[in-house]
Amino acid sequence: MRKKRDIILMVFILGFFWAASCLAQEVVDRIVAIVNDDIVTLSQLDMAAAPYRKNIEASQESSARKKELMAQMYTQVLNQLVESSLVVQEAKRMGITVDDTDVDNSVENFKKEHNLDQERLELGLAAQGLTLAQYRERIREQILQSMIVSRAVRAKIVVTDQEINAYYQSHYQEFKDKKKYYLKNIIVRDSTDLSTVLVKLENEVDFSQVAKNYSIGSNASSGGELGEFDISSFSDVIKASLEGVGKGQYTKPIDMGDSFQILYVADIISQGQGPVQKEVEKQIQDILYREHGEIQFNKWMENLKNSAHIKIML
Repeated sequence: MRKKRDIILMVFILGFFWAASCLAQEVVDRIVAIVNDDIVTLSQLDMAAAPYRKNIEASQESSARKKELMAQMYTQVLNQLVESSLVVQEAKRMGITVDDTDVDNSVENFKKEHNLDQERLELGLAAQGLTLAQYRERIREQILQSMIVSRAVRAKIVVTDQEINAYYQSHYQEFKDKKKYYLKNIIVRDSTDLSTVLVKLENEVDFSQVAKNYSIGSNASSGGELGEFDISSFSDVIKASLEGVGKGQYTKPIDMGDSFQILYVADIISQGQGPVQKEVEKQIQDILYREHGEIQFNKWMENLKNSAHIKIML
């Protein structure tokens, strides 16, 4: 009889801890927004916010300012997730889907345009705090939004020759001289290894050699080679670290959370685009289409929000 009571007690205790565990999980991964019949969870929000959170944490702002920026960022990211949910719902209603093949093709086109192999793509993403999976999901959302825009918005967009000419005149320098950076990097795990690397670099030991000897990056054997980049798409932290850094110079250490990174500017490449007028016109037309499309998309999104059931619980 006593044995039976012990078994019942054990079952009760296990059940209690299982319920407590479920409750803890529910608290950790609670719902932060309801969008019609869909939900946005805290874990989804944390994942989407991770790259921006890392940038804020690595900034030189005060603790109070960081807290303020963090709150603003989470609100903005949550709004993006709500809009993304509405786009997906509307895409389903319109029968629009994005296959993995579409995402694969888009990624491959990006690699070709920027002369990247898979390793250098992933290294470039890591420098911006993004995983390949997160990047692919962003590409999928961009394609879906583009398809939605094409069907629901683009028909309302008209770009005139006068607009193209006005844009060219006001942005002439951008088309005349565009810069790309050829970068190398060193990644170390902790401040001890960082100090060793900094001493070597300050003593003018070749950056590539230091990378081979001390970097934990998968590109260490090639001397930290990253490749050629238009840094305009990089995170604000990376762009700020490269500001004022010339050819043959390296950045101050960049805190990546679980590691430190130093970037080296192997070359700065200027690309003149002014003489090729027709190509410039096509580029400007695409830019203006995107700008007009964004305006129309925002109007369309506002209408979607007004007709949707949205509840924010952040």
